[in-house]
Amino acid sequence: MSLDDYNYYNDSRSRAGRARKWYDSFDESTMTAEVTVWGDDDEECFVTMPAKFEVCNLCSGTGSHVNPSIDSGGLSSDDFYDDPDFAEDYCSGRHDVTCYECGGQRVTPEIDMGRLDAFQKEVLKELEQRAQDDAEYEALVASEIRYGC
Repeated sequence: MSLDDYNYYNDSRSRAGRARKWYDSFDESTMTAEVTVWGDDDEECFVTMPAKFEVCNLCSGTGSHVNPSIDSGGLSSDDFYDDPDFAEDYCSGRHDVTCYECGGQRVTPEIDMGRLDAFQKEVLKELEQRAQDDAEYEALVASEIRYGC
């Protein structure tokens, strides 16, 4: 895998397009999200978590970002100098796509920590562990890619 491919794969915008959400479903009218956790008897349980909107971290609330295939490998002043039309297109937003994280909504649902009860706080610990496990898996995959697997 080339360095450009690795940069694309590791770009936060590309990762957002592949990542699973922390919730299974979200109800905007009640500002709650349903998550799946596993009970002691390995039975699937559905838990409702309170949610609130936060400005999307990926697009900073604009609803779009540059397509990572355009600049994930980085751009230099030579890219703009050699092709003034590209510079104009890039700066005008011609290469922008709908945000992969928020889908253009400019906000994302996040857990409302102030409204959690004791049980939901335990579920939150499980969700945090799941997120850590996902991050470790992504790091392992990235390591294998760098190694050539």
